[in-house]
Amino acid sequence: MNTSLDFTRQLGGRIYNEYMSIPIGITLTQPIFGVNKQKWERRIEPVRYQEAKAYYIEKVEIVTMNTITYFFNLLIAKENLDIAIQNLENANKLYEITKAKRKIGHISESELMQLNLSALQARGILTEAQSDLNAYTFQLRAFLGLSEQDIIEPLLPEILPSLRLYYQEVLEKAQTNNSFSKNILRRQLEAEYEVAAAKGKRRSIDLFATVGYTGQDRLLRDAYGNLMSNQIVEVGVSIPLLDWGKRKGQVKVAESNRDVVLSRIRQEEMNFNQNIFLLVENFNNQAAQLEIAQEANQLAEKRYNTSIETFLIGKINILDLNDAQNAKDEARTKHIRELYAFWSYYYNVRSLTLYDFMNDRTIDADIEETVRR
Repeated sequence: MNTSLDFTRQLGGRIYNEYMSIPIGITLTQPIFGVNKQKWERRIEPVRYQEAKAYYIEKVEIVTMNTITYFFNLLIAKENLDIAIQNLENANKLYEITKAKRKIGHISESELMQLNLSALQARGILTEAQSDLNAYTFQLRAFLGLSEQDIIEPLLPEILPSLRLYYQEVLEKAQTNNSFSKNILRRQLEAEYEVAAAKGKRRSIDLFATVGYTGQDRLLRDAYGNLMSNQIVEVGVSIPLLDWGKRKGQVKVAESNRDVVLSRIRQEEMNFNQNIFLLVENFNNQAAQLEIAQEANQLAEKRYNTSIETFLIGKINILDLNDAQNAKDEARTKHIRELYAFWSYYYNVRSLTLYDFMNDRTIDADIEETVRR
């Protein structure tokens, strides 16, 4: 829709002014060979919506993974505190026993001082472990939005699912559900649209039609009167005669940009598939690593208990006892870290595939309900 007012001053023997008004006019322009933008939007926008929906669910899964990280940090801190309490009790007990043995000459003064030093160090480690536990408890509580009155008691997840993943299945789920696949499709469509738009402009022929009313008079107010008797109708074709190769160049640029986009997409797809492959391999191998860590933890615990008994009868020295204790502590912590790695790999697979392999169902969300909130 448009409106206009023209002013003309006639010079010469008879000088006068003249006004020509178009109070309202409607012009319809239709490219004959141009790209159908609405058609392309009907193809691109649904893909963009599906991409945004998948991206939202992935962000929810990332929140889950962060929760797992905070939980296992707290669990390790709790285990370290339990280890510190146990080590302090053992150190105090050994020190009291060795003081009695020192009186009868069954142990040297150096070993007695070493045990006393170990008891003092265990007390310091206990204080540090308690501080770490409080810090990680506050971190998880704040992340979950809990109050300080809420008590969190982390429990070691003993039961693990008997699950083995297969690369092709996981890759298929990821290509179907992940926002990356929608992002790839959207970028391909957008690149193709730019090429189609450039080609449409190359043969730029526009058909236009204009209808409206016009008035003409030497007085401004009268130029807007008696409009019904001065209707305008105009039909024409707009054809550019010469553009010095500009539109042809635009087509070449659009095609070049499309080729660059497609090349990047191919590389991104290769990296995506490789990451899926490595993640599946790591998850499948993690079950074996966890079993080894659990067995090593049990053996280290038995070795430490045996070392205490052996030390009390004088068969090993304090260095061997400390070595057994360190091995016991490291094996216990490593078992929890391997357990964390197992669940971390699993939820990484979930976030990439948006699929719950344990319950054999797709992870979905009601986006419309979320938006209404």
